[in-house]
Amino acid sequence: MPSSRATRGVLLGTVIGLALAGLFIVWSDKYTHIKYQSGPLASSGQLLWYGDRDITSLKPSTENEKDEFGREKLETQQTTGETRIDDPGHNADHPVSTNDLYKAYGHVHTIVFFIGYPRSRHSLLGSLMDAHPRMVVSDERMAFNAWRRRSSSFIDSSIYKFYDIMFQASEKSVSSGRRSRTFEGNVTNKASRYGYMVPNQWQGRFDQYIEVIGDKAGAFTASAMLNDDAIDAVRLLEKTAAAKVKFIHVVRNPFDNIATMVLQHGKIKQREGSHEVKLQQNLPRTDEMKRVIRASTGINGIEAPEILDDKIDAYFKWAKGSNKAREALPGSVLDIPSIEIVLHPAEVLRKICKFLGILCTEKYLQDCADTVDPTPSITRDYVKWTTKQKERVNTEMKRFTFLQGFSFDKTV
Repeated sequence: MPSSRATRGVLLGTVIGLALAGLFIVWSDKYTHIKYQSGPLASSGQLLWYGDRDITSLKPSTENEKDEFGREKLETQQTTGETRIDDPGHNADHPVSTNDLYKAYGHVHTIVFFIGYPRSRHSLLGSLMDAHPRMVVSDERMAFNAWRRRSSSFIDSSIYKFYDIMFQASEKSVSSGRRSRTFEGNVTNKASRYGYMVPNQWQGRFDQYIEVIGDKAGAFTASAMLNDDAIDAVRLLEKTAAAKVKFIHVVRNPFDNIATMVLQHGKIKQREGSHEVKLQQNLPRTDEMKRVIRASTGINGIEAPEILDDKIDAYFKWAKGSNKAREALPGSVLDIPSIEIVLHPAEVLRKICKFLGILCTEKYLQDCADTVDPTPSITRDYVKWTTKQKERVNTEMKRFTFLQGFSFDKTV
């Protein structure tokens, strides 16, 4: 039999081991809490509730199945569009803490940025994507440029601080921004400001966890892409976040896109007033049709040659930045025809979800489609173009494959 001294030694060693293990657990928990604790949500101690289920009860990983970053994949399944409540002990009144928000960030596998041009239906598409239960897309937070300029600070603290920028902006858009109101009236006789709320879906919040997070600031991203360090910034973000970085590139007929930019210019709106000009796609663009529409809107062709020249310059600068991303990051940029967003929104969203590697339900697609007015905006006729300006746009378009097929005389 072992001596009492030996027995005491074994017991003492066991006690010391347990004490050290407990100390390690406490220290690890504290470290994790500090890592998660970023942004005003955490500092305020506010408790938040996202969805119909406590996200701490996450779905288990599929055994032995890992993604390209060595991370276990989550079990996924197609659903009917209704939220599943699998937990027998679930209490729908129990709020999810801020720490659980950052646990949700741990499932992000794709970061998405819009790239391109203002007045190309980015706001509409971004709001529809943000309605996905496991996708967060902020509105004009200039997140890519923030990463490019401040990546070292995010790396030194936590990638979750970068995610905070986008999540908090998404929340704000729903509480007080463009996603806080629905669109009233119709696009040919607009009775209110545009609203981008999608009822019955998940704008500004998420269900269980987040798989895709990003920002809708296309022009800022395209401009940032022209910097020498832009592509390196993309690759550094992928490495830091262990996630894919992808881009949504919405392409509208350049003549309409540029004309709308002119119509929305501050000096033009002050001089001419704010006009919303829409034309059904299937209506012929005859001189008589133009005359009727111009008479009904009070627009007889705005003369703004200098502003128009400036907008042509800006448009093709953004096209250059977008093209740089397409060439340097093959397979990471998805071109979306702008007209398809209003004509076939469900098909566009289904394509985007496949590109981003995320499931979507028919209910989500239908709820989004129900908020979209299918009337395209054809604005090129409401700005006076010189022959030289038209020729310049046509010449510039030839430099970019994604602009082939557009012209002033084609409806879209």
